[in-house]
Formats: sequence, structure tokens, C-alpha cells
Amino acid sequence: MRRNTMRKLIAILSLGFITSCVIADSAEYTLYRTGIDIPMQKHDESLRIHVATFDATPLKSVEDNAKYNLANCEFALELFTLSQPHYRDYRSNTVSPGSIKVKYWCEKGRFKK
Repeated sequence: MRRNTMRKLIAILSLGFITSCVIADSAEYTLYRTGIDIPMQKHDESLRIHVATFDATPLKSVEDNAKYNLANCEFALELFTLSQPHYRDYRSNTVSPGSIKVKYWCEKGRFKK
């Protein structure tokens, strides 16, 4: 009888731990970008490249952490969009300067391919 009670207790605690991990993941945001097809020298909107994952948990609630991470992701998005650091000085014989604009966006959750 004691062994069954112990197994049930372990199962309940494990379920609680797994559930808390899933809930904590909902506070994360990931920044993505499109890319450049270098051989073709054109913007490729089908590319989905990981830039950063925002998963800080400085606050007490999952909702507040999610807002915090989304705000940081959007702030980074604005900085990257304004500066276009990857290809702003890109030199090409066929692509005019400044014609390639990488797009950035935030998605809820961890990085997914």
C-alpha cells in the first residue's frame, strides 16, 4: 500500500513539474528575420532565420514576464529594422545600394525551424 501511495505522489509531483515548465515557456518570445539569397543577389522572404530568443523571468507572473520579453523583442526589432546592419553596405554589380531590406518579426515561444 505504501509503495502505491509513493508512486502516485511521484506521478503527481512530476506532472506538476512538467506543467510548470510548459507554463514558463509561454513567457518567451523569439526574434526572426528574412534573408538574402547571395547567389541570386535578392531578398528571400521565405527564409526564417533565428536572431534572438527573449526568455528573461525577472518578474513574478508569467504574464508580466511575457510582456517584458515581448517589449524587449519589439525594441530589438526596431533597432535592427532601422539600421539594417547586415547588408546596408553590401556592394554588388546587379543590386542597387539600399534595395535589399531584411524584415524582422517577433513570435511567441522558443525558436522553431
